Amino acid sequence: MANETVHPLDAETFELFATKAGISHVGNANGARVRRVMQITSDLTKMPLEQLRILDLACGEGVFAIEAALRGNKVIAVDARNERIDGGARAARRLGLSNLEFEQNDLRKVNNQSHGQFDVIFFLGILNHLDAQDVFPVLQNIYEMCRQFVVIETFISVQKLDQVEHDGHVYKGMKVREHSDADPEAVRRSRLLSSLDNTWSFHFIRESLIRLLNDTGFSSVYACDAPLEPLKRQNRITLVAMKGTPVRLSSYPWVNDKTESEIEAFFKTIEQTAREQTEPARSGLKQRAKSTINWMLRPLGFEIKRVEGLPSNRCPT
Repeated sequence: MANETVHPLDAETFELFATKAGISHVGNANGARVRRVMQITSDLTKMPLEQLRILDLACGEGVFAIEAALRGNKVIAVDARNERIDGGARAARRLGLSNLEFEQNDLRKVNNQSHGQFDVIFFLGILNHLDAQDVFPVLQNIYEMCRQFVVIETFISVQKLDQVEHDGHVYKGMKVREHSDADPEAVRRSRLLSSLDNTWSFHFIRESLIRLLNDTGFSSVYACDAPLEPLKRQNRITLVAMKGTPVRLSSYPWVNDKTESEIEAFFKTIEQTAREQTEPARSGLKQRAKSTINWMLRPLGFEIKRVEGLPSNRCPT
């Protein structure tokens, strides 16, 4: 295990870390987020730090990127707004981080052809700001660039008010307004904590987001709940999508080469068959119970009968 080092930083860098888009974080609360992401990266990758190549998409001021670079990782940090990355780039120069590169670019234009592959990709706090139709190609690009895993932090929807379709699949969630329809481009870009240009974004429900990551090609998806983030909102989650090789089973070979939709259909068939087989048994049991009760009631002058217009099993007087 590599030795953990706490690097001495200057006051200007600490001030940068204490803000987000110029807004102060109460008590430097962002530290809990950074700790979680760094712990995930440290736990899941087995490569030497100096060999680890990381991409930080929509990096903002670059806090995650700088922390990763201080640990020896090679990092490229991308954000569309120079109002946010300029401070991070200055901090990297002050700290002498030659292994960190800041780039002003639209994340929707970042792909395997333009930037190559990365061992780990940070996709933090941005997915919930994308229009649904942008999410699909962006995730596909991330999958193609990713060697090991992507860390995702995003808001999810707890309501199924809307749905979107892609590649024959339906995903549920809720549309969320980012800007007014008439807002000009300059106004949209000035809102540093909103989307870059799209009027609406789409918040997936948890199940649909995990299904989408799986449909994109990631072999497994995990939720991270520790290290803890006190006061983290219930609708904001941290996911890790792994890019691995799908396993093949000897014990249940029917699963091999099946799509998730085919496996789901298989289980629905089993459920329906079980329900159809259970119904006659339930009817027989109900009839036997009725006969037993009537056998006990008849000597007393009572009997359970179905009376037209009355609920079944009501005993009329």
